[in-house]
Amino acid sequence: MTLQWRQFNFVDRYAVSDPLEPTQPIQWLQNLDIVSWTSGRGHLCFGDASGNVHMVDHSMALAYAFQAYPKRVTHLKMLKHKNVLVTIGDDEGSIPTLKVWNMDKIDKSTKSPFLSRSSKLQYGNKVFPVTAFAALENMTQIAVGMENGVVILVRGDISRDRFTKQKIIHEGSECITGLGFREDGKSTVLFIATLAKVLTCLTSNKDIKQILDEHGCDVGCAILTTTEENQEMVIGRREAVYLYGPDGRGPCFIIDDDKVSMTWFRGYLAVVSVGTRSTGASSAAVAALGETATGTVLTLYDLRNKYIAYTGTFGHSGAGLEERGVPILCVLSEWNELMVITKDKKLFRLEDKDLSTKLDILFKKNMYTLAINIVTSQTHLSVPMSQTEGDQNSVVAATNGNSTNDSSEYDYGTIVEIYKRYGDHLYAKGEYDAAMQQYLMTAGQLEPSYVIRKFLDAQRIHNLTAYLSRLHELGLAGPDHTTLLLNCYTKLRDARKLYEFVRGPEGNGGANFDIETAIRVCRQAGYFDHALWLAEKHGQHDLYMAIQVEDLKDYSLTVEYLASLSPTEAVRAFKRYGTMLIKEMPAEVTDLLVKLCTSAAAANASPERFIHLFVGRAESCIEFLEKVLDSTTNSVSPTVVSPALARHASRDSAASGQDAKNKRPVTIASDLPGGLARSSSPSAFIASAPASAVMTTSVVTPGTDTNGALNSESLRVISNTLLELYLDSSEESVNRNREIRAMKLLQNPASNYDVDHALVLCEMHAFAPGILFLYEKMGMNSGILQHYIDNSDVSGIIATCEKYGDKDPSLWTRALGHFAEQSSASTNAVVALTQVLEQIDKKNLLQPLGVVQILARNSSVTLGMVKEYLIMRIENEKRLIDEDQKIIRAYKDETDRMRAQIEEYKTSPIIFQVTRCSSCSAPLELPTVHFLCKHSYHQRCLGDADMECPRCAPDHRVVKELVATQMANHGKHDVFLRQLERADDKFALIADYFSKSPFAIPSKAPA
Repeated sequence: MTLQWRQFNFVDRYAVSDPLEPTQPIQWLQNLDIVSWTSGRGHLCFGDASGNVHMVDHSMALAYAFQAYPKRVTHLKMLKHKNVLVTIGDDEGSIPTLKVWNMDKIDKSTKSPFLSRSSKLQYGNKVFPVTAFAALENMTQIAVGMENGVVILVRGDISRDRFTKQKIIHEGSECITGLGFREDGKSTVLFIATLAKVLTCLTSNKDIKQILDEHGCDVGCAILTTTEENQEMVIGRREAVYLYGPDGRGPCFIIDDDKVSMTWFRGYLAVVSVGTRSTGASSAAVAALGETATGTVLTLYDLRNKYIAYTGTFGHSGAGLEERGVPILCVLSEWNELMVITKDKKLFRLEDKDLSTKLDILFKKNMYTLAINIVTSQTHLSVPMSQTEGDQNSVVAATNGNSTNDSSEYDYGTIVEIYKRYGDHLYAKGEYDAAMQQYLMTAGQLEPSYVIRKFLDAQRIHNLTAYLSRLHELGLAGPDHTTLLLNCYTKLRDARKLYEFVRGPEGNGGANFDIETAIRVCRQAGYFDHALWLAEKHGQHDLYMAIQVEDLKDYSLTVEYLASLSPTEAVRAFKRYGTMLIKEMPAEVTDLLVKLCTSAAAANASPERFIHLFVGRAESCIEFLEKVLDSTTNSVSPTVVSPALARHASRDSAASGQDAKNKRPVTIASDLPGGLARSSSPSAFIASAPASAVMTTSVVTPGTDTNGALNSESLRVISNTLLELYLDSSEESVNRNREIRAMKLLQNPASNYDVDHALVLCEMHAFAPGILFLYEKMGMNSGILQHYIDNSDVSGIIATCEKYGDKDPSLWTRALGHFAEQSSASTNAVVALTQVLEQIDKKNLLQPLGVVQILARNSSVTLGMVKEYLIMRIENEKRLIDEDQKIIRAYKDETDRMRAQIEEYKTSPIIFQVTRCSSCSAPLELPTVHFLCKHSYHQRCLGDADMECPRCAPDHRVVKELVATQMANHGKHDVFLRQLERADDKFALIADYFSKSPFAIPSKAPA
């Protein structure tokens, strides 16, 4: 043995006794002359020299046996995926015969399985012993090797005994010592081992052969690896074990002993070798078949991890390696156990220790790397041996929860625990760099604080940085880890690492950490460029603005950045930093706000949301609101000014001086994007500011384009705020300027200001033109009159009464009351009083007595001042009385005449003297119809339904309809009220209703 193999005792050995006689060896084995053996599908299978096949179950009891050949059974193979047994034995003429048995079909009486296929194997006329054979799992090819160096390939549907053909694919002079199939997709490669060489034959394509090595092996020293993919041929020679693939020889493992046989057991290579070094290689392969070589030592090699799991001899109690022990007859692997049968017919069972026991052994020896490799190999118990080297990273990556072996004891938590122990061991030795390499492998499983605390205490900032970087690479870092890592970079002043961490190795910003935390730490450490890059790259607009405004004071870049944001993000940014930006860059920020508020995509960027940003900057706020309105203007219309306002403006024009020459109309937008909650008085927070250049504006009407247009609520808030800002100024020149703009705003039909709110503002600031305009707009004619009365404006009072007196006659009465209360008896007052009296008389608003009572309130008003009015009113009243008396007498005479006529009809006979028909004027002829109205008709001239005089009926019908209408409207009070509202003489209308007996109860029609 070479010293490079570490040796452990990872396997437990037990002697197996007879299941019926526990103190005795197995009885059925004592008389069995074993020639061949195999295992699979829960059974051990033995072929003896008498041609029998014996099946043994897990209890080591003989399940059944059957006669397969008349002579010995030389080879056995149990397929993995089918319950099929393939055997080769000698018939009566010692000719090798291939048989295929269906183990699912057992004859209960004979205990013999169904024979599916039987075929003789013969090369020419000579008989040569079979030394090796191999079969594909799908039973389409079976290769048989003979002592004379010939390999026969059987192709076809072998399991059904049809469509098969035997073909010699190799002829040589050396004995065939091993065969094995490897399937790669659609191609099938047959490994052939002889005493002198190793070669391959491509059996799926014209039997192409390739020599892999000019050295061979003995019988029993050539086996395939157990993986179904990338299978390799393992060749055992005296000096080493070699692996071969289709392309040539692979790695080798130095195992210097005389090997007799090789078998796989749970990933271990079980090698049976002689107890002492042989002086020469075996050369008689056939003799080995007749009598098993005297191998006495069994060794289990882990080729992947390069250690010996077990080595020992069998048969003698306490025998050591220096003693030969009893030769080993055969070795079989089944039920995760290794069964060893010795020449003295004893059976031993070897079991692999559990993983925890192995780890305990390794931990005691501080062999953590081997422990890790053993754990990871648990999921790959049968792997190609060419993959025996690899670093820890590849091992962990291969086993990170992707195990497919359900029977494995492997658990990823176990390997993490090993890495932790290994790291703790190295840390205790002061090997901090090596310890950190182990802790790196635990990232994602071990609590990070466990590692971080260790390296904080040890002040190993480089190692701590590596661990924190690993956490970020795996996406497992939290905000605290990001903070700590960035602090490490800043303390180390490692600008390159910091740059790579922040911007990624390729500078594309593939961040795998908490962005806000990274920005905060870079900002605190003074790495503003990194902080700004992260904030801009990852859309952290608030943090970007905070750095630019609060740290760098770079307001121009901030405004440029704001312009690049979406409307929603810009609104949020302005909410926090708008006030400061307006203070530093009012013009640029105002223009940006205007663009934002008029953008069709900025549904939530209503102008009223930004008014609070202009605290202390009234002129800037006016400029902003006017620009917003101006930018959404679609059409222009002239301003309509009321006569009252025109007079007021003309009286104030002299006081305005040159200001009026510099004024231009105010722009009012009509249809702009809507806003959110209405501000009750936004400008209450905006103090007066110094006068600035007057905006160029124009009066507009509502537009029809709704793209980017303000809604009515936003427009109302803007108009209200503008009006308040216009009126709120203490400087005379600024005030005059703004009042003109305020008047333009009020007169604009497109502005949607709150009239009540505007009226309150105008009254608070004593803005007379605005008050008068709003009174007129609201229909408050009495308010206009009261304004002029309060200001003792005689001409204004008269003009107001003349304009609105037709709609509201009470204005003349109020004017009369005002003049009556004046103590002055000036000429203008007398003229105005006379003019008012004329209108009252003309409109018949008051009776003379009422006028006298009103005028009597002022002692300065003399009778001479109203003499002409009273004389005229008395004469008119007298004339009307005379006319009424005349009408009354006429109605009385007519009534008396009608009553006399009715009495005559009741008491005196009526003589009809009419000789002609009142209808056709022809002489009357019988039959004749006479009416009391003294009209007579031929009966033929009247209709059948005529019961009234055709000539008098229309007049009577009018009267009847009037009466019917009166009765129909008896309960319709709304009709009466509407007539009363429209009537000039309401008293006359009421008197007329009373004349028609409105309280009379309507008569009911007879039933």
